[in-house]
Amino acid sequence: MKLNKTTTTFYLIAPANFASGGPLLMHQLASKLIGMGFKAKMMYIGQQSYINPVHEFYKRFKIPYTNIITDIPENIAIFPEIYTGMIYHYKKIHKVIWWLSVDFFLAAIRPKPFSLRRFLGLKPTVYHYDFKKEPLLSHWVQSHYARHFLESKSVTDIYNLSDYLDAIFIDKLKERSFTNQNKKNRIVYNPKKGFSDMLELIRKAPYIDWFPIENITPSQVRQLLLSAKIYIDFGNHPGKDRIPREAAMCGCIIVTNRKGSANFAEDIPIPDKFKIDFIPGKERDVIDLLENCFTAYEKEVRHFDSYRKKIEQEEAVFNNDLSKIMTTFFD
Repeated sequence: MKLNKTTTTFYLIAPANFASGGPLLMHQLASKLIGMGFKAKMMYIGQQSYINPVHEFYKRFKIPYTNIITDIPENIAIFPEIYTGMIYHYKKIHKVIWWLSVDFFLAAIRPKPFSLRRFLGLKPTVYHYDFKKEPLLSHWVQSHYARHFLESKSVTDIYNLSDYLDAIFIDKLKERSFTNQNKKNRIVYNPKKGFSDMLELIRKAPYIDWFPIENITPSQVRQLLLSAKIYIDFGNHPGKDRIPREAAMCGCIIVTNRKGSANFAEDIPIPDKFKIDFIPGKERDVIDLLENCFTAYEKEVRHFDSYRKKIEQEEAVFNNDLSKIMTTFFD
């Protein structure tokens, strides 16, 4: 049975007063739904859910929020993969798991060293989706990595809904030219991801200008990436990562490993020579590649033109995929 657009409310779940890639996507989606004429509300989870739950970065979206989901057949609740256990609290509402990450889900379901319920011999509380067929449940995937993961678990009813970058990384960068004159021999990296591998490179080549992304605003991230020739990410890639795309739009050569979504050309479509299986003791090979990127920057950065074009089109693809998904719920 199809739903009625005028009586349906979407509930989008996100952690309270917390800024990261996942919550940003939930707010972007809520904004898109409202722009399409739907009613959408955020529901925030966590200690700050009743006091100042909206992070400063997301107040610009002006999304209404609530502390209660009305569990009726006319409504739809969208849960990120870190809160999949919540789907079992609701029986009547249409439920969606939006798989923004695979690795964060796997981390969330990792057995805890001590469980009081297990100690007392009680049946464990369901804290996560168990991959059994569930009525009124569908799955949206942000990455091909997530689709591959779900298909390996025999999950069906999967729909593509990726994401797109903020306009700050698109509008003024589409036609920008990147040259040796407006770039430094600088390598930017995220110290929260794959830092042990990065540290070995830094130790072997301390003369290189290594610059971490930490304690800065999104606007400052943009300025930093605009100044650099290379962005390295040797961490896990739990979904279709945002920072590599931001870096590509800022004219960085992207160097990754092959973990998670980086192993899928659909998620990070860069030449194979820039996807490195980091091997201890082979740091010099990586450093030689990086130094060649400094020397031949204007040639090497052209390999990322098609990646940038794809990133520029992501919002249009998102809009089209979202419209297709809405036809599964509404006439």
